Amino acid sequence: MKRLVILMGMVLLPHGVFAEAGVPAFALSRVIDFALENEPKLSVLGKDIEAAKHTVDAAKGGRWPRLDLEAGITRYRYAAPITPISGAPQNGGGFPPFDKDIYDASLTLKLPIYRGGRLVKNVEIAEINRLIAERALHQGRQELVFNVTSVYCKILELEELLKAHEQNVRQLEEHRRVTEQFVKAGSAARVDLMKTDVELAHGRQQVLATQNAGAAAYALLRSLMGVDESYPRFTVAEEPFPEKGYPPEEKAVEVALRQRPDYLKVKARTELFQARLDLARGKRLPSVDVAGEYGERAGDSLSFKENWNIGLRLSYPLFDGGITRAEIKKGMVELERTGEELRAVRLSIVREVREAYLAVADAEKRLAVAREAISSAEENLRVEQLKYETGVGTTRDVIDAQTALLRATTDRHQASYDLAAAKAALDKALGSNAYGEVASR
Repeated sequence: MKRLVILMGMVLLPHGVFAEAGVPAFALSRVIDFALENEPKLSVLGKDIEAAKHTVDAAKGGRWPRLDLEAGITRYRYAAPITPISGAPQNGGGFPPFDKDIYDASLTLKLPIYRGGRLVKNVEIAEINRLIAERALHQGRQELVFNVTSVYCKILELEELLKAHEQNVRQLEEHRRVTEQFVKAGSAARVDLMKTDVELAHGRQQVLATQNAGAAAYALLRSLMGVDESYPRFTVAEEPFPEKGYPPEEKAVEVALRQRPDYLKVKARTELFQARLDLARGKRLPSVDVAGEYGERAGDSLSFKENWNIGLRLSYPLFDGGITRAEIKKGMVELERTGEELRAVRLSIVREVREAYLAVADAEKRLAVAREAISSAEENLRVEQLKYETGVGTTRDVIDAQTALLRATTDRHQASYDLAAAKAALDKALGSNAYGEVASR
């Protein structure tokens, strides 16, 4: 299949069987927009992005100086110096006053100079987590668009099936009327009427089953849209799908790997675990900080004396009970694991893309065959009805012809639904859709 160009508008799925007077009808684009705006799971994923952005700000703040204001009162058993020795007595210094109650207030400064690359890695990890949250939202949006589109097409298919079943019931009712006249005239056996009644009862059951399936489909659609029982009732209206072309099958996997949010999310997770591993390794490196303090202390006389200090602090880890070594080994295992996860997702994408192209081609062929079968079935039913009315045919022949027509009609609508669903699945497999954004950035 060198080039597959799919026109979604070719799928004809009329509407209106489930429509009610005074109830608004929503087109697919409106349903999707509503779902993307109101579905609660997407709102949760959006909040995850907001939280991740705040985490990025917090990580960036770790590179800035830290100022703390501290104040307190301390009671000693023995009198303690209020301030350090301030100099020689002749210069106004000497031993400081002592007191058991010490009041103090100070402003402390700590400025990180070097942390073995951990400050930068913390920001990088926060940015990757934000990117993962964004791709999770894109994945959720695409899955929601696919699910809504599938249910929308299913409802339209059920509407057509309901019309076909109702038409079948009307035909059986007409055949029963003719058969009843023949029975009264003595030209047909009563068993023919009984056979017709059995088929008529089965046809009416199919109408009820289709109506119930339509109600269940609407309930599922409301759930996907994020509305509860308090939201007013509505029906769906047919809307031609946007015309769009698809890449050649041999290039489809390459396109999918650029766009699929689940694949991009796992790629970001690989980067995340690599950054975490680098962060753990950075804990073996020294840390350098500028530290300073300005404060005042006083005793019960509340005669405060000021003091300050500033310095450069070096810290080097010598032994931590093997914690850092364990974290590094854990990071290496997690990195290997996510590498295998990435490979698994890629294999899944290759399979999904291939199956989606095959499903579209299969549905198109079945739809063409089903359309031809309907013409033959309609003509066969006309002939059998004419034969029966002229006394040449039998009731069984008419019922079989009606069953064949119903089956051909059902096959056509099923093929139409399968084609629409296959196209939606192909959009999802490629990482894009007719109504949602492409996941990659």
